[in-house]
Amino acid sequence: MEDVIKFIESNVWTFAKTMAYIPHEYAVLSKSGKREDYVKFAKFIQENGVTEYFGKRKYKYLYLDGYKYWSMDFPIERTDLINRAKI
Repeated sequence: MEDVIKFIESNVWTFAKTMAYIPHEYAVLSKSGKREDYVKFAKFIQENGVTEYFGKRKYKYLYLDGYKYWSMDFPIERTDLINRAKI
């Protein structure tokens, strides 16, 4: 869990202004971090999150400290973006 908190705190979270109608933020590899950290966090979400639908698609969401986190990259080893939204 320490690595998860470190990942969250060490990344730059940017408001997704092109999707303001679905308020959320994202952290992208090109602005901060290392790919292995993104992949590790995405795997943590997959292993510890809950499955929910967004439209007709299923995603894993990790609920933590007032936010929900998710990744949409597949395969997971290509993860370079993590999303989050306030609960």
